[in-house]
Amino acid sequence: MLHRFVTQWRASPPLTPLLVILLGVPGVFYHTTASMIEVWRSNETYTHGFLILPITVWLLWDARHRIATIPLRPDVWAATILLPALMVWLISSLIDVAVVAQFAMITIMQISVWLLLGRALASAIAFPLLYLFFAVPIGQSLIPPMMEFTADFTVYMVQVSGIPVFRDGLLFQLPSGNWSVVEECSGVRYLIASAALGTIYAYLNYQSTRKRLLFVLAALIVPILANGLRAYGIVMIGHFSGMQYAVGADHLLYGWVFFGLVIFVMFWLGGHWSETQEKPLDTYTSPTSSVATYERKDTAVAALLLSIYLVINLACDQLQSSTATQRQNISISIPKELNGFQRTTISSQSPSAEKLGEWAPSINNPDLYLTAKYSNGTASVVLHFAYFKTQRSGAEAVSSLNRLVDPYGSAWKLASSRGGSSLTRPLKESEVTYGNQKRLVWSGYGMGDRLVASPYVAKILQARNLLFGHHQAAYLTLSTPFDAPIGELRMRLQSIAAPLWPQLSKEMLSLAQED
Repeated sequence: MLHRFVTQWRASPPLTPLLVILLGVPGVFYHTTASMIEVWRSNETYTHGFLILPITVWLLWDARHRIATIPLRPDVWAATILLPALMVWLISSLIDVAVVAQFAMITIMQISVWLLLGRALASAIAFPLLYLFFAVPIGQSLIPPMMEFTADFTVYMVQVSGIPVFRDGLLFQLPSGNWSVVEECSGVRYLIASAALGTIYAYLNYQSTRKRLLFVLAALIVPILANGLRAYGIVMIGHFSGMQYAVGADHLLYGWVFFGLVIFVMFWLGGHWSETQEKPLDTYTSPTSSVATYERKDTAVAALLLSIYLVINLACDQLQSSTATQRQNISISIPKELNGFQRTTISSQSPSAEKLGEWAPSINNPDLYLTAKYSNGTASVVLHFAYFKTQRSGAEAVSSLNRLVDPYGSAWKLASSRGGSSLTRPLKESEVTYGNQKRLVWSGYGMGDRLVASPYVAKILQARNLLFGHHQAAYLTLSTPFDAPIGELRMRLQSIAAPLWPQLSKEMLSLAQED
């Protein structure tokens, strides 16, 4: 068995340098690979990432006969794409944009194959190489819109069923009990899993590009609709059982069983139009000395290229370590008065130290954290300000670890979320609830003299600031209780936000100038 495997492997000389690239690039860019593995390990949505590289290797092995017939001709034109990909990886690693660095690393793997083994081979194995992109843990930005869709779909179906329902953002109330759409209900994990499974299924079972695209499209649409039906079914089970079933652990079990059934039906129906392709029998002839020499040369060149990547990665590590020094005893002055609002309290407690029942964002490892309350008669606004002297892994302003609501450790729930407008609402607007309490929250990122709502814009500004040697940034929220019409609440927050950031940015600039 082992002898047969070895002889078949040797019958396809490109497999060895291919394997060196596929395993070597993630090994060389170890920090980027580790960031992917950490997400796969900690987030069930991306657990499939552990299977992507083995699936790719299996696809290459399955195509070994076709690969063996392709002449290997290194293509130096690939370097015109490889160099920008390396630059993107370097910049995104320095400013810690993990997803972009991960995409760049996968692209480097693919372009390395093209560079060393030629365009013909890279084109022939384009699907296995492109399938590696499924290893990148993306999709978090889809959670808010899919939560909204799930709430819309569920409430609509409940109304069609003739059951009265009252909706408040992502929360809705039936006569039998209350429900809320949280991150786990968004269906993103079903969508991502279906996309990864549907794509490989389409590639293996269809030869027609049209059929492949249609099945992949179905794999994207079906889980979204299925998740809406799943949420509706859970609400109906809870309603008719008097909130006895589908409200605890069986809630999650029911969801995965339903999803598995939907995927099974989708694949079963797709099998009716499958197109099988005859594969050649395994044959082996001893490689000629010239072919064996060519294989050894390609493997040696692949190892040399990996050494160059390693030098680039070590240089990046050195740059990061030179900017990752933390400042002790950081002090920033918070304004005492803003447009008639007087600062009444201020504290430097970490978010986890907030009193039970009071809302606070979940912020990871800031160098300085301040909470201040402003009052103007009966109206009040609370500021949460997190300052990051340097941006480093696990401690940065723009991070998925910084959240308005911790879905696992907070009783507060996210009721709605809306993007910011540069004129009327410069920050992202959200609503959070806890029992009878409800707050309107504005949140955003401070980058130099700019206060922005979008994390993508913030990362671009962070890259620009890095070129000028500025490494600091901030994440802040302003919140106020729902004790007036929403228009009045927005004016209240705007009256604080407008004069606040210019003063805070001056404080941050003075800190930077002291270094």
